[in-house]
Amino acid sequence: MQLRLNSNETFKICQLTDIHLGASPLIGKSQQTLAALEKFLSVNSFNLIMITGDLIWGKLVKDPQAVLYKLYDLLNKFEVPVAVTYGNHDTEGKFNRQNLRNLESHLIFPADKHHSFITADRENYTLEVFRDNGELAHLIYVWDSGSYSKWQNKEEYAAIEPEQIEWFNHLPYKRAASSIDLGFLHIPLKEYQLATEKIIQGKKKEKICSPVTNSGLFYSLARKQNVKAIFAGHDHDNNFIGEYRGLKLGYGNITGYNAYGTLPRGVRVIELMNDCFKTETQLFE
Repeated sequence: MQLRLNSNETFKICQLTDIHLGASPLIGKSQQTLAALEKFLSVNSFNLIMITGDLIWGKLVKDPQAVLYKLYDLLNKFEVPVAVTYGNHDTEGKFNRQNLRNLESHLIFPADKHHSFITADRENYTLEVFRDNGELAHLIYVWDSGSYSKWQNKEEYAAIEPEQIEWFNHLPYKRAASSIDLGFLHIPLKEYQLATEKIIQGKKKEKICSPVTNSGLFYSLARKQNVKAIFAGHDHDNNFIGEYRGLKLGYGNITGYNAYGTLPRGVRVIELMNDCFKTETQLFE
């Protein structure tokens, strides 16, 4: 489904993250999450739903199709394009990311992916947002940040792979530094810790669980200058927006009740405009 600006030249994104649905049949807190999400989407309008990982508890879910189809059936009730990337818990079961990506075909309104690139079973892609005259207004970059590190006993979470950075560096877009483009992934970059020195919205309530290895994506973003903010998930008790070297580094708001964390559940809303963006968390209760 093609992404287009509203008539007032804005574009509104709903970021869902860390939904953490459990085994089928869904009961308890998993069902509570779906009920709260359906109620929220029924009274709010968006141009894109961006899901940034940990849709399910992979260790608990034996049949990901049965679980994810419940989520996708809910999203299919709303004519809003949906894009997905995955987290560290999604593939802890006996299935891989390709298996999960295949299930995205159940979405009736999938957002159009461009320049899809898969390495190490991680899909990276762009989303293009157009004006009515066909001009490209905004770009959204999506990186699959993977799950756990190959370097056992040295670090827990995977880093962005060099091939994923090369993919970004060699995309055919010519974007000006004045462009208002965004990025999404699940595991926060190493620079998130530096961004805590300049928090401009929200609070840091737990440690930054980024990879130990800094593989260099931030440097490529800083060089191109068109990406104005990156949004992650992963750390359930963080929903702040920080800034480091002019780039906003932020979190979504945990969506799922079936997981740790003291933050009230909800979503992050991001509104793109011609020359800036604004963002806030919106809570279910």
